Amino acid sequence: MTRIAVMLWMSVATLSSAQAQTSSDTTTASEKTVATLPEVVVTAERTESLGRRTPVSMGVLQAQDIEIKGITQLSDLAGLIAGVTVPSGFSNTPQAVGIRGVGVSQPASSQAVGLYVDDVPLVRGYATALWDLPDIVRIEVLRGPQGTLYGQNSSAGAVKIISAPPSGDATAWLSAGVGNRGAREMRGLVNGRLGDSALTASLAFSHRENDGFGYNATRRERINQLDVTQFRAKLRWEVSPATEAVLALDGLLDRSDTNTVNYPRNVPGAAPRVSFTSGPDGDFKRQAGGLSLHLAHRVSDALTLCSISAWRAYDDDPAVADFGGLPVQRFGVRQTDGQKAFSQELQAQGRNGDVTWTAGALLVSDLFDFDRVTLTFPLAAAAPLYGRALTKLRTVDFGVYGQGRWVLSESTGVTAGLRAYRTRQTETNSNWATDAAGQRRREVYAAGDLETSSSGWLPRLGVDHQLSRDQFLYASVAKGEKFGGFNRAASSEISARFAAKPERVTAYEVGAKGRYLDGRLSADAALFYNDYRDYLAALSNLVVGGVLVPDAVFANAGRARTCGVDLELAARLTRDLDATMAVEWLRSRFDRFANPTGTAANDYVGNELPNAPRWSLSTGLRYRWSGSAGGAWLIDAALRYTSGRFTDPANARALAIPAETYVDAGAAYEAPGGGWRFSLQVRNLFNRTIAVLPYVIPPLGVDTAYYNPPRTWVLNARHQF
Repeated sequence: MTRIAVMLWMSVATLSSAQAQTSSDTTTASEKTVATLPEVVVTAERTESLGRRTPVSMGVLQAQDIEIKGITQLSDLAGLIAGVTVPSGFSNTPQAVGIRGVGVSQPASSQAVGLYVDDVPLVRGYATALWDLPDIVRIEVLRGPQGTLYGQNSSAGAVKIISAPPSGDATAWLSAGVGNRGAREMRGLVNGRLGDSALTASLAFSHRENDGFGYNATRRERINQLDVTQFRAKLRWEVSPATEAVLALDGLLDRSDTNTVNYPRNVPGAAPRVSFTSGPDGDFKRQAGGLSLHLAHRVSDALTLCSISAWRAYDDDPAVADFGGLPVQRFGVRQTDGQKAFSQELQAQGRNGDVTWTAGALLVSDLFDFDRVTLTFPLAAAAPLYGRALTKLRTVDFGVYGQGRWVLSESTGVTAGLRAYRTRQTETNSNWATDAAGQRRREVYAAGDLETSSSGWLPRLGVDHQLSRDQFLYASVAKGEKFGGFNRAASSEISARFAAKPERVTAYEVGAKGRYLDGRLSADAALFYNDYRDYLAALSNLVVGGVLVPDAVFANAGRARTCGVDLELAARLTRDLDATMAVEWLRSRFDRFANPTGTAANDYVGNELPNAPRWSLSTGLRYRWSGSAGGAWLIDAALRYTSGRFTDPANARALAIPAETYVDAGAAYEAPGGGWRFSLQVRNLFNRTIAVLPYVIPPLGVDTAYYNPPRTWVLNARHQF
């Protein structure tokens, strides 16, 4: 796969070079402009800048990419943005993002990859999967620690979802689509000025549903169904030429089912996406949303002040799932959980002489409630056992930060940044033996008034040099941290009272970005090395205080490192044909590990990190042309490849994920005048079936997997009013 990609890009470079050498001197300025790749503007450093002059390794998806490729949730980024992994892939499944082999952990805990919507932080991995709204203009994936500007819990990177602010340009459109497996969808966007006032507003919404990707052979019905509705409304008030306020409200209702991880591999007649469970239906209802207020005031050309206030919440009630898919239910859960989070950021940006700077403070307060009833039916038991775990977690994080760039010369600058933070977590945790209805029968333990805290400094130092008008070099060293804290839904009091320390990383990166062949070829490359201390992992049979703890404990396992190379390429082969490629080569290793058996042997030393594929690659072609009657066509084809990887520190073969290769395609036609637009999206064109999330519990006889979505296609028609 890699050889094919290299050969493709050698051909790209050769073709582009030949075109440059044979181009006529009489080519007009406008023709040269058309043949040039468009500039990419990002906000990676909290202010707008050209991507090719921003000293951060990143992958960027523009609005057209999101639409033609059918990007609707975080898991769609895996394989498309090099270095990104998202193990779980269904809408209501908690999704934890990994970058460069780090970040995928328990979704209920703090994450190593920060998620932000319009600079509002999303805490934990619950209710963060779906962002299928037509007002999204860009998704930025920033690789490497971003703690100075984005705070703790972005030690592996950050994912930024950016939506369009309301404008005075009146627009309204509505689209409807149908596809295979009963797919139905509707999306729309309205934007414009409210009368002659200084107010502009926008409303974006989407609804998607299907008949399910799976089948229950016992009940003879479709499962793994999708049913999601979302909206976002914005109101923008231009108070004066120097001051504006943007109020945003978004909401989500997800009634998809939770039959996503119950496809057994050890039942006679088992087949991918087929379940045999006679247990409860995968009932599910999630309500989520948020309210935010962005205030910005330009004091002068040298100083801008802004405030970002946000409140977000979600509630899963109920979430019912079977994890075995067996004719006799062996492991099932029914849970209610919810989160309420408040964040307030105050920020100032300015320029003083040769220094441009950003400084601010961020407070995040998060309350997480968890109530889970479980059924376990061991193979050796005569009857199932029932238990109930209740957790209430409150986490408060406060940070003060500043970052500035000093101009040393016309072409060279130095960046220095620092963030001071303090995080405090309190918890109550209890566990009960119950009956089948969830009524408490016997207290296993009750651990209340738990408290832990950590504080620290997250520095960043970098240097950049504009080698020429189109060539940019940079180097940086940065520190990042991910908060540890308590375990939720612990099965024993020892694991409930155990608080992990923060995971720490020191990251080194050297990069180069450039445009060549009169702007028809761009190439960004980054070489990185990450040194992790107190690596956080979920461990079973861990010895805590000299006592063997049988249930899983979120603990500091030891020391690890990752290193590799990122490469992003784009080329305008002809006026109408573009090619792109993104590739990452990654190596990872545990240098020290707290052995889960408590013995002196370091069994996992030398193992690869979980969800750290050695290769991830995406490459694509996009062709545009205008019809003779004035309509416009666009065709997009892409290949995504991720090499095989392990999902646990033990590198168990039974839990390994094989290599994944997918081909996607899309086409769109815009009628003359732009009133109508028709599009077709096809994902997993060759209908590959891969077990992307194995799940094994030997005492319960559970050996299941979540499979990737099969081939799906959707045909859409959109009308511009």
